[in-house]
Amino acid sequence: MKSLLSTLATRLDTWNGSRLMAQFRTGWPARTSPEIHFHRSPKVQYRYRMAGSGPTIVFSADPPMTLEVYDELMAVFSPHFRVIVVELPAMGFSAAQRNFSFDFRETSDDLAHFLQAVAGEQAVLAFSCVAGLAAIDIAIRYPRLVSHLALMQTGDVDAFARWKAGRDPKGILARPLVGQWVMKKLASKRMPAWYGISVGKTEKLPHFCRCAEHSFAHGALWSLASAYQITMDPRLKLAQPVQPMLAMWGLADRSHPQENAESPKRLSHNLCYVAFPELGHTPELEDPEQVFKVIRDFLQMEAKQHRA
Repeated sequence: MKSLLSTLATRLDTWNGSRLMAQFRTGWPARTSPEIHFHRSPKVQYRYRMAGSGPTIVFSADPPMTLEVYDELMAVFSPHFRVIVVELPAMGFSAAQRNFSFDFRETSDDLAHFLQAVAGEQAVLAFSCVAGLAAIDIAIRYPRLVSHLALMQTGDVDAFARWKAGRDPKGILARPLVGQWVMKKLASKRMPAWYGISVGKTEKLPHFCRCAEHSFAHGALWSLASAYQITMDPRLKLAQPVQPMLAMWGLADRSHPQENAESPKRLSHNLCYVAFPELGHTPELEDPEQVFKVIRDFLQMEAKQHRA
């Protein structure tokens, strides 16, 4: 159960949620692409991009990435899929109501509401980082929504505990109120350093940084402290999903300790594992063509096995 201090701390990341929702729907975040849409769930107003037709594949934007950096991925995938990219609750321009607590199951339930309303059933969930654990949870508890899992830089719960410790060695983000205040004040300054250690293809860094700077200038959210304190619960237990799973890992991601690269293999017995030596934390953005081919080949292989 959350303490009163934790509740007050997370409220810093959902303060004025209703006002932000209206502001985001009518301001700059609504005009950066004709593919931008909004969906209101019980606790979150999700901002997402959608293009293309065919089987549905849903990507989660990995903050501080926002939808503005997904142009190349949309161009690569949309001729073959109905592509949806969604910003997570209280991240980017997906503002959350003040009663959103950042609890892991609550987050999964709210994302499932979005998927049911926007993606429909039998979507491929191509979630990234911690959101990949939410995708697994959704696949287990809402199985009709998910046909396959194609996760990127998603380790098991123990791997994320190591990741948290490495990224927050002084425990600043882990401290309620203090962590939220620091992120409010320093998010835009923290962003270049984060990209510097996490991105494998360094030639992509200027573009990623420019997009993030524009997003932060227009009020983008990055509720990393609340995610550290509440969502990434080290006590979390997940069963193994029955859906086929593809796990992709960028080995050039220096934000993770090296031993985490093998951790996706513990997520499922029904798993195909692919490592990218030259890519980092966001392989789908660093080399969309390569990731598209891996996902396409995985889905085709699974389809052949199913027919057999």
